[in-house]
Amino acid sequence: MTRSSVTLKDVAAAAGVSVGMASRVLSKYGSYSDATRLKVEAAAHSLGYRANRVARSLRLRRTNTVGVLVSQIASYHWTLFVQGVEEAARQAGYHVILCNTNDDPKREVEYLAEMRERGVDGIITSPLAANRQVFRKLGASGFPAVVVNARIEGGRLVHITSDDRSAATDAVRHLAGFGHVRIGIVAGPQAFETGRARLGGYLDALEQLGIAADESLIAYGDFRQAGGYTATRHLLLQPLPPTAILVCSELMTGGALRCLKDLGVALPQGLSLIAFDDPDWAAFFTPAMSCLREERFYMGRLAFEALVAAIEKRASPAGQTREIVLKSELIQRESVAAPRPAPGLVLRAGRADALAPEPGSLNAGHH
Repeated sequence: MTRSSVTLKDVAAAAGVSVGMASRVLSKYGSYSDATRLKVEAAAHSLGYRANRVARSLRLRRTNTVGVLVSQIASYHWTLFVQGVEEAARQAGYHVILCNTNDDPKREVEYLAEMRERGVDGIITSPLAANRQVFRKLGASGFPAVVVNARIEGGRLVHITSDDRSAATDAVRHLAGFGHVRIGIVAGPQAFETGRARLGGYLDALEQLGIAADESLIAYGDFRQAGGYTATRHLLLQPLPPTAILVCSELMTGGALRCLKDLGVALPQGLSLIAFDDPDWAAFFTPAMSCLREERFYMGRLAFEALVAAIEKRASPAGQTREIVLKSELIQRESVAAPRPAPGLVLRAGRADALAPEPGSLNAGHH
């Protein structure tokens, strides 16, 4: 018997199990005992069995391929997330098709349609606000999908989010613990749930601390470096600037740091700063950056596991719920200190009105 002629029936006979059980073990779905798994795997190895993937796909009506739609692959947030999805998929014998929408609603819809035409078994996505209705219909259709960092009402979608509101509250309270009262925020777009949650947590903390909210200390970015630069500059060039700021995404933090460099403001002597996300560079930047770490790699793995559960019509993991909320951790490093003795911004690099480059010259990317 040649390797190419070995069938699933041969493997089942050698293992002393039914063809259905052999298929279940080798396809890694359903339930079976460890003893059965070992017998089937040993028989398959001994006979040199190679599964006919095309036949299996036709039989199960699955391609063992999932689609992942991200808004900006250049972001550390999404890079790490996709790594988590890919690692979990590889271990489970799935392939991943990755599409980068670049914050373009039209492109997102086109990619979604293309993925479905290619026969993906399910989709992981963080929908743009303009396409919520599209994904609401997708969920209502019963097509397996996992939504990350957003909530789509109705349908049968699985949602995975981070507790951004509590994370922002923790960051502001941490800054207040060092004596900061004038705490600014570089907030994200309020069209995104992430942007609203992080600004909401900032305001919650101020209320808890008995600090009156000051609109002049709230600047809005766009989850891009250019927006982070512009918003930070707006905060720091006020007559009475903040002594600390919370920046609500990794890419905006890059813009904020460039602005501080141009303005000659040192961390933490001239300003304290906490940033969302914890990219690798944050630990070896000088000074090391205090960050809110969200377990993006784990989130990616969890998103894939939840998607496969939906594909196989099993209960989703993490407490048998269709909504999974992950906690963030405040990583304390060197970018936070007590506020400077005197208010006001000391410029060491010349006139402020000559410092800022054109915002469009900075790299862009949605969180």
